[in-house]
Amino acid sequence: MALRICRVIMFLVCIVIGIGIGWLTTKGDLAAVQLAGESLEAATKQYAFTLREVNQRAILSKQQVGLATATIGKLEQKLAESERFGAYWWERAHPREFGSLDELKAWLAKDDTDSTIYIFGGGCLTSYDCDDYAVALMRNALLDGYSISTQIVGNHMINSTIIGNKIYFIEPQNDEVWFWGYRD
Repeated sequence: MALRICRVIMFLVCIVIGIGIGWLTTKGDLAAVQLAGESLEAATKQYAFTLREVNQRAILSKQQVGLATATIGKLEQKLAESERFGAYWWERAHPREFGSLDELKAWLAKDDTDSTIYIFGGGCLTSYDCDDYAVALMRNALLDGYSISTQIVGNHMINSTIIGNKIYFIEPQNDEVWFWGYRD
């Protein structure tokens, strides 16, 4: 826009100077012609200055657009990461039930809790026994977004889960699953 205005001004200055030169030349006033030439030179300098200023602003605007675009890209990436993080923790805070007994059995087949070797420590703190298996299975289920709890039956800890209206017990040391009863 500023460039167009400068061009129009230059054009009008040239017309005015041209008319003035023609008139002055016919009158023979060379001093006036020299003054008109100086005016043309001043107008040319002003045009060059305005053009340089417009170019500098355009360069600055391109840089600002580049910075803004980069910032927007980084913010979009942070937002996507935040949404994934939020979804991850929402799922962990709101674990879901298994959709079917087959889904539970497929998950148990994939889970490796039962592959840990049972160590009987005879009261030693280094033993890995039924409660460790049950807690590990519950933690692994939660990490995958499923709801499994621990259950003590006699002197033994196992897991339990609800599928629909049915309650199932799970032996975490060998992935055996059996129906216990109905929730309602």
